[in-house]
Amino acid sequence: MSKTSIHHTFDPAHSGFSGGLTGSPLASAGMQARNFTAMVGCQAPAIAPEFYTPDSLAFDVDRLCDPGEPVSDARLLNVAVKYFYAYVHENAYRDPVPYGELAGLYERFSRHQSMNEPGDDIEVMNRLRMWSPVLRVLADAPKAAHLMRAVLGRAEAVRGNGAFIGVDLGAGTGIMLLAMQILARRAGCTDIQTLGYQADPVSGERTYDLVHSLGTGAVMLADPNRRNAYALVRGRSVDFVANEIMAGIQQTLAADNCFDKYRAFFEAVGDSVDRAEFFPEGLIAHSAATRASVILARENGFQPPAEYLDEKFIPQGLILEGRVVPMHRLGVDFYRCLT
Repeated sequence: MSKTSIHHTFDPAHSGFSGGLTGSPLASAGMQARNFTAMVGCQAPAIAPEFYTPDSLAFDVDRLCDPGEPVSDARLLNVAVKYFYAYVHENAYRDPVPYGELAGLYERFSRHQSMNEPGDDIEVMNRLRMWSPVLRVLADAPKAAHLMRAVLGRAEAVRGNGAFIGVDLGAGTGIMLLAMQILARRAGCTDIQTLGYQADPVSGERTYDLVHSLGTGAVMLADPNRRNAYALVRGRSVDFVANEIMAGIQQTLAADNCFDKYRAFFEAVGDSVDRAEFFPEGLIAHSAATRASVILARENGFQPPAEYLDEKFIPQGLILEGRVVPMHRLGVDFYRCLT
């Protein structure tokens, strides 16, 4: 993939800081995930925006899995915010969530690294801090919804033979496993296997429980940097390969959490991924130490040039549908739903 073949998506009308955004508790959480320090909108009444429905996460997921139901930004945002709530609150996936409680959780996440306020549920605040590394992508509701939409837009990944195998190399919260399950179910697949890898036992256990409860795949608490971790998919035709960690704002990518992972995966599965779709299709990243920018894509095994393998890179843009989307503009299409 050459730089000249990639189109840069930019629309000033979709700026992430358009008027009205700061009044939403959901938007304030998104700003926090982007390393903004100011908390905004937390004192506003918790009036549910039009996109929000009182249905449970399980109900919304089932509805999205129905090929007869359209996929809309509002429905994806519903799933994204309720998935965040269900990740923090055990068994919440099966119950309707009042918007006030949801907005309150987002407000707490926007300040979870600070001191508790009077009246805070200490256990909930401790969960937010404990799972903070993986929750940062999920807590940015517009971004999480955008990532799901990008996966669901890759219908060509489903071959139509009734079987589907999806792999998430950095499962994080499991939102990519959920998106791949919805993609396969909407295509009518009856033999669906989605497998995610999570090396962190702290968040990995929670991700495993939620993914298992929703019936959206399996999470392996295994080191994805080792070829043997991929024994379950070796020799099998993989349809989709995702990596939730790639979508992290200011998430440093290096050999230990990215390059070695992809190298081990490609060495283990060989040509089993020749027909697979990848999310992201590619990524543009920059190393401040060397002032080098690289494109990571399937064509180069998501590896930087050999002389940069020991460097750390910051993602600057994802390649989605042949276009570059700057990291700070992921999710801007969904901002209109929040106000």
